[in-house]
Amino acid sequence: MNTPSSPNITLPTITLLVTAIGTAALAAAGWTLVTLLGPWDTPTTLTGLLAIGIVAAVAICGTLAMRPWRARSILSWGGVLIAASIGRAIVAIGICLLLYFAARQSVGPLLIGALVGLVAVLIGETTVAAKQFKQATA
Repeated sequence: MNTPSSPNITLPTITLLVTAIGTAALAAAGWTLVTLLGPWDTPTTLTGLLAIGIVAAVAICGTLAMRPWRARSILSWGGVLIAASIGRAIVAIGICLLLYFAARQSVGPLLIGALVGLVAVLIGETTVAAKQFKQATA
């Protein structure tokens, strides 16, 4: 049931995909800068970058799975975006934990890198969705 205050909209698919890749790239650049300036070694830097790459891949798959080109009410989009964010976090951290147990990667850089990437992607995705919601209700 749609009310006049909740129009059906689509989200910009390409913008969401570019945002997922771009924010993950910014997180990777920040991670690299911090680990190079600090007392950490090269494996720490590479492990964190691997985790951020996993987040980027999961974010792209998650964006495509929520089908942003499909028209839904703004209220429905809220639930879809929350579910996608929670799913993205669970899958990305799960893959990082599998890498820890299977490949004996260092757990600290894996989880911190994943969290840095997840927060960056979440901020970017929320910004894109909020702009689209504002345009639809203006």
